[in-house]
Amino acid sequence: MESHHLAIAWCWEYDADFVRHVDRECGSREIKSYLIHSDNLSEALQQIRDGELRFRTFFDRASDQEEAFEKLVSAMQRQHARMINDAGRLKMAIDKAAMQKRLSSLGVGVPQTFVLPPWNRRLRIDSLLSETLSAPFVVKPATGGCGDGVVKDACTVQDVQKARQLFPHDRYLLQERIEPALIGDRRAWFRVFFAFGEVLPCWWDDQTRVAHAMQPLEVDEKTYSGLNAIMRKTARICKLELFSTEIALTPEGELLVIDPVNDQVDLRKKSSHADGVPDQVVDRIGSNLVSWVEKTVKRNLRHD
Repeated sequence: MESHHLAIAWCWEYDADFVRHVDRECGSREIKSYLIHSDNLSEALQQIRDGELRFRTFFDRASDQEEAFEKLVSAMQRQHARMINDAGRLKMAIDKAAMQKRLSSLGVGVPQTFVLPPWNRRLRIDSLLSETLSAPFVVKPATGGCGDGVVKDACTVQDVQKARQLFPHDRYLLQERIEPALIGDRRAWFRVFFAFGEVLPCWWDDQTRVAHAMQPLEVDEKTYSGLNAIMRKTARICKLELFSTEIALTPEGELLVIDPVNDQVDLRKKSSHADGVPDQVVDRIGSNLVSWVEKTVKRNLRHD
């Protein structure tokens, strides 16, 4: 049997640079990596079934985009491969309503939010809107990602009902719209990465979607330490190795979690894509990933 320390499944063309970077770093540390994409998926699955391939750890960047990779996830589970962002933990982690409730119970600030049931459970929301939320407000599916289904400027019951029909089986969040503070000429809106134990904060303009790496001295100590504390509390709840969180600082100085967990983080470099992630952050994520694999399988390295 051929044994590898890490398998990476990927199918999005823009993941190629990151995947190859991780593959090279694995090679430099004598960690055996194996890349699985659409072209060799069937072959890999057959070799796993035949007992010819075994993997210690697995990073899935594909099954949420191509159904064919779901069989690979099942195969990795049968092999007891240690998964980066275990599939069993994701259901709760990506549920914005559940995560927001858990974070709030730990004293983490969140916007005023109301959760609506799926579309097929009819209810009157006229009084809810008139008594609790000021227009405009945000409407978003509880388990959506990449901004899918999000309405940032909803004002009426009709806006809400129209949005709910886009993903009729999902719950929806009605959330007050947050206008962040300004720090210098920057909107105090952040996308913060949790990468295998390390917190990597970035400025992230919610209007332009352009990110910049954050330096500690660019914000006050309360804000910087607050971002770190929020991410560590979020990590303890969701138990994922890699995710990002959207956080805003209000003019009153309160940090609010806008979007708790994005598990398929954007790994495109800003040097190649204007709306990508700062290069140094992507490189750090890749290095931390390899270090995590090294630590996870180190007992076996000397025997392979």
